[in-house]
Amino acid sequence: MQKREASVQKHNYITKIHQMWQTGALPRTAGYHQISVYHDDDCGIFSGKRCGCDPEVKLRFSLHGHAN
Repeated sequence: MQKREASVQKHNYITKIHQMWQTGALPRTAGYHQISVYHDDDCGIFSGKRCGCDPEVKLRFSLHGHAN
């Protein structure tokens, strides 16, 4: 199995979710956590391309202690 090429960039929403988790804006506890991601109207995600917008990420729901 080959490693991903360094030139392949993550979608912006993945990077933003990770940053929010690192800063404590998203829960770090085990449980069921639902988030919503709102992309800009012209985001590449809607045409099968990489998310290059500055999406809005919101925590919608958390049920702590209920992991699958």
